[in-house]
Amino acid sequence: MAKPSPKLPLLKPMLAITGEPFDSPDFLFEVKWDGIRCLAYLTGETVLYSRNGNDLTYRYPELAGLHREVTGGPMILDGEIVVFEGDKPSFHRLLARDRLHNNFRIRQAAATYPAVLMVFDLLYYKGESQMGLPLKARKQLLADLPVSCPNLRLSEYILKDGVEFYQAVCRLELEGMIAKQLDSLYFPGKRSHCWHKIKRIFEEDLVICGYTRGKGRRQSLGSLILGGYQGDRLVYAGLVGSGLSEEGIQEIQQLLQPLKREQSPLDHFPTLPQAEWVAPELVCTVKFLERTNSGEIRHSSFNGLRFDKEPEECRLSQ
Repeated sequence: MAKPSPKLPLLKPMLAITGEPFDSPDFLFEVKWDGIRCLAYLTGETVLYSRNGNDLTYRYPELAGLHREVTGGPMILDGEIVVFEGDKPSFHRLLARDRLHNNFRIRQAAATYPAVLMVFDLLYYKGESQMGLPLKARKQLLADLPVSCPNLRLSEYILKDGVEFYQAVCRLELEGMIAKQLDSLYFPGKRSHCWHKIKRIFEEDLVICGYTRGKGRRQSLGSLILGGYQGDRLVYAGLVGSGLSEEGIQEIQQLLQPLKREQSPLDHFPTLPQAEWVAPELVCTVKFLERTNSGEIRHSSFNGLRFDKEPEECRLSQ
């Protein structure tokens, strides 16, 4: 791993706890960008570090000159690397870029879907730590930075009205929002109650079409294979494993045992290792953050069985 300037210590970003929307005059509220968390070290060069300390700089050549665009170095900026598709962040495009290793393909992708560093905190400025200042002072320092580079943007925020801001985030179909206490200090690598991440959650009823096996205690059932109807077709909708308790797994296994079959009931499905198929007769409720471009649910959590709903009522949007 490359080492930053001796004046700048290698840090890990401060983390947030999970919360619900709220109003408070003591907090600011900003968008939770659907990207990759990044600490940007701007010295005589630009070095981008991931949350776990990996050097990401080579993956995003369009960000490699940020140290020439911002005065006030040596500095450390906290933010997220985001790829936009239209006016919205696209995690799908970002993930595709993050998997590239060939330099030619990386530069092609940088030209087609350029990354942006959305900055929301300033940890070091002119070689001096700012982490002992309250957040509102660090935000003011950020606001005073002369930024004219299209690949670097300052994340905007509002004060007090968190519930209204969250509703706006949901209408715009963004990932969620972050609430931060105005007088909070920066604690690198720590998960603090001063920051709250509030994600936009969807809920949908889907048909259980099978299951995959897991590891350890989950060897008998790791994830449920889910589907939904589009017209007369039962279409693959993704997997859910989070939220399944040991008691819940036992109950579901008992219900699925008499429904087992050799062939998949899905019209089309990806290759799933150790898949066990069942007749599509059970419905469950799933919470999730978003769908991929192929229609699969992402960041999902099992939320219970529904015995009051028929499988054919589980309709997916076209």
